Amino acid sequence: MLVTRQLSFEDIKPKRLTKYIQILEILGNREMTAREIEAIRCKTYEPKYFDMNHVRPRLTELTNEYNELIECGTKEDYMTGKKVAVYRKVTEQEKMELENMNHIPEI
Repeated sequence: MLVTRQLSFEDIKPKRLTKYIQILEILGNREMTAREIEAIRCKTYEPKYFDMNHVRPRLTELTNEYNELIECGTKEDYMTGKKVAVYRKVTEQEKMELENMNHIPEI
């Protein structure tokens, strides 16, 4: 019997893939912050409400687990005034290097 947490996680799995695709389409060849990505996502896709939790976890997963994005700098967030990460898609060369780094043993 699956616990409630696991059932909830299984329920969002298909939505995660959809959000990955949306984020990658929005980024295109641009460099954007999480807030900029979510603002465009709200205008373009469903649901029509703004929530940073739609994109922040997916950006982390696309960066750390799938090597699809890379943090390419920082800039000041227009709402909070704080420095935030700027993301862009990785190149094929960068992706190959990132994936190979996981196979190199640390000395």
